[in-house]
Amino acid sequence: MLHPLSFPDGNTALRAANVVFLVHRGVLARHSQPLADTIKALNSPQHVHGCPVLDLDDNPDDLAHFLLALYDGVSRLRHDPSDFDIVSAVLRLATKYKASKIQEDILRGMAPTWPKTLTQWEIREATATNSNGLYKPRLSYPHPIMVINLARQTNNLELLPSAFYDLCRCAPSDIATGYMCPRTAILHVLSPSDLMNILKGKEHASRFLSTFIVNELEGRRPSAACIYTEERDPARKRSCQAAFEAITFEILRDVNGVVCHRSSDPLFAIVDAELMQTREDASAITGVSLRACENCRAEFATVVDAVREEFWNKLPLWFGLDVPNWPT
Repeated sequence: MLHPLSFPDGNTALRAANVVFLVHRGVLARHSQPLADTIKALNSPQHVHGCPVLDLDDNPDDLAHFLLALYDGVSRLRHDPSDFDIVSAVLRLATKYKASKIQEDILRGMAPTWPKTLTQWEIREATATNSNGLYKPRLSYPHPIMVINLARQTNNLELLPSAFYDLCRCAPSDIATGYMCPRTAILHVLSPSDLMNILKGKEHASRFLSTFIVNELEGRRPSAACIYTEERDPARKRSCQAAFEAITFEILRDVNGVVCHRSSDPLFAIVDAELMQTREDASAITGVSLRACENCRAEFATVVDAVREEFWNKLPLWFGLDVPNWPT
């Protein structure tokens, strides 16, 4: 069967299963040295439409996406859940046939969703949050199990830390069960080693949040520049300390995480401890304001920024990943 992605002036026939693509050997050779070498050595007795036949063991649909990327590039891809199957196919075959330009273009498109820096991660998270403040990543981004498996298949390790962190925020039972793709009805599961590593990393992330709460929130002393330091009224004198105690209570309750669909998300919980201080409302339970004075808030904000950077930098270590050039 001749595939629609065939050219009347093609000079090479690629055959996958029973599907034939008439293409140009010059285009293949320009992008892929392995294909160039194979075609050069080709001495096939079979011809289709006058072209020598090169049999490939690839899925015909995957090969069609790969060939289209060779001819037209990958700028049309949106890198969202709807086209992840295409992205996966192109990246797998680009890796197999060492089409480095296509690999680079695909990875560049994936980078904003599976970034290497905390700043890029924050942009990604903001994009997945709607106008009501609800976090809906699965509407915008492919499931992380699919990304982890693709990164393993193509040896693109830089995608793994952010994908592991995205997934570790799910319940352990959901992580172990895997992800059933609604479009293909294919169940995607982690390898046993990746499953073990992600559960270990989840524990590390949870322990880091607990340490942050103990070290930076519980019993936090006011800044040396606190505006309430000289107050005579004991209640006003400890206004900032009371605010941090109330924030500690709210973080432990994780009410905002549940409301925003961001529970089990230590990075969000840490920054939320700072964001709570910009709200005008009081704690619903304690009746104590969550707002410390500007000087105490600024000092705490500096701590939060440093702690979150430390958290992000530790992701490869926690998840047992060896990722070159990860921020440290």
